[in-house]
Amino acid sequence: MATIQKRKNKNKTFSYRVMIRPKDGLPPTYKTFPVYQEAKDWAIEEEARRRQGIYFPDQIKKKQTLSELIDKYIELDLAFKSKSSKDTLRHLHWWKNKIGKFSLNHITPDLIAKHRKELMEGITSKGTQRSPATTNRYLASLSIILSYGVKECGWISINPMLRVSKLKEAKGRDRILSKKECERLLKACSQSKSPFLLPIVTLAICTGMRQGEILKLTWGNINFEQKIISLKETKNGYPRSIPLVGSSFKEVKKIYQNRNPHNPFVFPSKKRFGEISIRKPWETALKKAKIENFRFHDLRHTFATFAAKGGASNLALATAMGHRSLSMLSRYTHMDVTHTKQLSEFVEKTLLSN
Repeated sequence: MATIQKRKNKNKTFSYRVMIRPKDGLPPTYKTFPVYQEAKDWAIEEEARRRQGIYFPDQIKKKQTLSELIDKYIELDLAFKSKSSKDTLRHLHWWKNKIGKFSLNHITPDLIAKHRKELMEGITSKGTQRSPATTNRYLASLSIILSYGVKECGWISINPMLRVSKLKEAKGRDRILSKKECERLLKACSQSKSPFLLPIVTLAICTGMRQGEILKLTWGNINFEQKIISLKETKNGYPRSIPLVGSSFKEVKKIYQNRNPHNPFVFPSKKRFGEISIRKPWETALKKAKIENFRFHDLRHTFATFAAKGGASNLALATAMGHRSLSMLSRYTHMDVTHTKQLSEFVEKTLLSN
């Protein structure tokens, strides 16, 4: 039902504000006109447009909003997902804030495309513009929600994201360390004020572990007798076993011998409960080693590249890196640890041995 309010302006003229209340699954709509008849005509047309969007047999019952679907998914399903659920949750809150008031039958490809543009042009909390890859992750999170509404809730009959194009992403980084760069970096790390920088970087080079996985390591994850790191929780939600070889084993062993028995973390922070940060020591080491255009995550690429040169198969590489794209991988857990140990030994011998 539309209402029209007559309003007096500062210049003593009058305007007419139309308000259409949200009784059809769409958010309230407001629009102002200088002439009453224009306001009335627009209100009639807008109400007719809204009625056209709701009188369909397969949609007439679908009054649930996107916010309701998101809330249900978070409560019943997201808690059982992988560690990437933190990112998914951030994405869903963004969508909920932007189009959460819309009923599901009004979530159209056109509406999503408009907000895809807003995502691309928006500025993040870090003061940077979102990349096409990041925007696609937001779209993927919305697609998950809408698929959930189709398959498990039955609230909608089709996922509108199927008709929304993804953005073209830039080519992935292929920056890796050369042998000489690796020598300079390790030397700079050994001279760092941070006692943990060298073992952390050594672990990353020899195992391909993610930075977050290394920084959150506890002594319960490490079996010194078998020389294996066991990760129960990883980015993709699957457990993973990682071999400790050569330099990385020696560095971790040193820390263990001088550890604080009351602190379970391998790389404890100066703060009692805080997570260790190596940002400043890492940047200092890079500068000292005269290495440019290099990120910590590129150590993971370095491991993968040199392991591939050592003859690693796709199966072995996917296991070592913690990727789950190859089917039936989880059946080869025991064999994988033995085989990927050879990869770690090859990378350690190539880059770290004199």
